[in-house]
Amino acid sequence: MSGDTMEAPVRPDRTDGNAPAFADRLAETLARGYRQALIVWLARRVAVLLSRTRTNWFTASVSVLAMASWPYLVDLVLVFVAPDQAFHNTRTTLYTVAATLVCVTALALAWGAWKHAEKLVAPLADLVADSPEREDLIRWLDRRLRLRRQLLCAFAGVVVSAPILVLTAVQPGDVIEPNAAVYVHTCWLGFLGGITLYWLITVADLPLRLRKYTGLRLAWIDPARTFAIVRLCHCYALVSVAMALGVVTIEAAAIVLGYQNPGPYLHAFLLGFPVVAAGIALYVGVQPYVTLSRMVRRHLDEVISPLMAPSDTPSDALTRHGDSEADVTAYTYFAALRTLPIRTSAILQYVAGILASLIVYFVQQTIS
Repeated sequence: MSGDTMEAPVRPDRTDGNAPAFADRLAETLARGYRQALIVWLARRVAVLLSRTRTNWFTASVSVLAMASWPYLVDLVLVFVAPDQAFHNTRTTLYTVAATLVCVTALALAWGAWKHAEKLVAPLADLVADSPEREDLIRWLDRRLRLRRQLLCAFAGVVVSAPILVLTAVQPGDVIEPNAAVYVHTCWLGFLGGITLYWLITVADLPLRLRKYTGLRLAWIDPARTFAIVRLCHCYALVSVAMALGVVTIEAAAIVLGYQNPGPYLHAFLLGFPVVAAGIALYVGVQPYVTLSRMVRRHLDEVISPLMAPSDTPSDALTRHGDSEADVTAYTYFAALRTLPIRTSAILQYVAGILASLIVYFVQQTIS
């Protein structure tokens, strides 16, 4: 969908002293995220230790790989302390390698996404500079950065992931032989998965917050191409692509596991989890666009509301039409404007792609 973003954004025509001061506070809040957003803090931990001044691609790569693969240190200890709890076969080894790759992806994308969020500071500050509710945006971000909330979601991910291995251990035809090494990798994967989901929901909820604010600064000539709206749409296009790839990967992994003759519990999970992943992908990838569109439409309705004054009689309407050709031209122009800087067909293609992948997945499961 990123390829459908329109070329040139339009900046609002109003300026005052509110935007710079608010932008500074918003930038400070995002800067604190490098220390308080748990998944970003984890991704950067080794890089900060390696380079106190400034990180580069090498230290960043080492940091992400180290934080994603630290469970292998536990595996190494288990080889000497409790050999029966270490890896036994190729299947469990492949499983842990796949889990580590998912962790690498989650950490890398989180760090990259936070750096990309810094580009939203100026346009967002300009968008809400005149809004009396603008301070609520910083307070909301402060609440989302609280460690207790993040840990709650992280451990919820652990609680969901660990029982899956327990179920595979008590059923016939299990795919993976659970032991301490596998549990460590699975729990770490669930931990990072819970935090990732927490921040995905946070990103998707941003337009819902903005829609509640009044006095937003949108470009008068084409509100949908306001710089903040264009930036947000570009951001959500990247998120949508990542979510679509995630859904396809989950479905592919479920198909591979389905060929291994899983027991009834794991089979039920393999049927349900892709559906949940697709639902999250649709919420994170579609809801923001719908909300931004409704926000722009509300603004356009406010623009043309003076032209919608009722007439007393039919003849009065004819008289006003004859005297207000400029009003009719203005109404025609604003009523025909787009509410998003991307084509609606791109969003529909995304929805159709997610639903089609689910249909193909279920057809394949039924045949197999």
